Amino acid sequence: MAKPLALSLAILLSILGIGLAIGAPFVVSFHSALAGLRTVSWQLIAALAASAAASAVAKAGKLHLMQTALGVRMRFRRTLAITLATDSAFLVSPFGAAGYGVNIGLLQRAGASWAQATTIVGSDQALDMTFFAVALPIALLSGLGPLAQLVPAVSLPVLAAVLLGVALIVCVVWSSRRRIAAAFEVAAHRFRGRSERRARLSGFFGNVRRQWLQLMTGPRWQVAALLLLTTTQWLLRYGALWFILRELGYRLPAGFVVAVQVLVLHAALWTGIPAGGGGGDLGLAAAFGEWVPRAAIATALILWRFATLLCPLALGAASFVALASRRLCVRMTAQ
Repeated sequence: MAKPLALSLAILLSILGIGLAIGAPFVVSFHSALAGLRTVSWQLIAALAASAAASAVAKAGKLHLMQTALGVRMRFRRTLAITLATDSAFLVSPFGAAGYGVNIGLLQRAGASWAQATTIVGSDQALDMTFFAVALPIALLSGLGPLAQLVPAVSLPVLAAVLLGVALIVCVVWSSRRRIAAAFEVAAHRFRGRSERRARLSGFFGNVRRQWLQLMTGPRWQVAALLLLTTTQWLLRYGALWFILRELGYRLPAGFVVAVQVLVLHAALWTGIPAGGGGGDLGLAAAFGEWVPRAAIATALILWRFATLLCPLALGAASFVALASRRLCVRMTAQ
């Protein structure tokens, strides 16, 4: 009884979150948003859909490269389907938590071991965090002028010093990644117990650690390709709003637009409501209100949600159907 009730509540929360996210731009300015959409060209809509697809392909390429390096063999189109299904699970679940489980489960169904699937998903998150840790300070520095108007109480030298300090910490951590991995290895050796469960857990983490080292200490071209694909994935996702505003006639610094999105959307994520529940949209409308009129930002946010929410959800739904159909065909063939 408890499980069906929890599932029903999760579905209702997902519908509520997505509904609020789609409806929030209309709250900003309903009539102006509709009027603005009538002037939008089909070329712009096609470009946004293409950018959403390209971002997903870049992420799939990153995951496929990691899978191949760890010995998980599957066709790229299946990796792409898993990627699209996983992204939609992130969007419709509280805190995006379901995405991790869906990703690991689909990888295991494709033939990956539990340790391999966990390593791939964990490495994907580590690469994403590396991108944001490097890109956010750069974006903040490049958009320092407009950001100073949002936070006038913070002096520019202090803000610049903090950003440079964060960038320095990131560089030190990245250059010391092998020493950090060695420290984890020492800690893993110390984590030993007599019970069978603890021994299995220790062996599992040992396998994950070895595979993670295999990825991070592999050929330089492999690490460079992973970083390039990660950068492409997220720049396409976070560059969509900058491109939309530019097409609507508002030329804001790209770094400023990216930095505001990262800060606002990550804050909205921690509300626990799927897709931010409209909090991210309203936060962006408030942040850009100094430079973009309400009517224009409402139209921009609708187009942005089309590129970053509706397109991924549609592609994810199609991928779930394709994966389910494939599994059904395999079962029928086996019988």
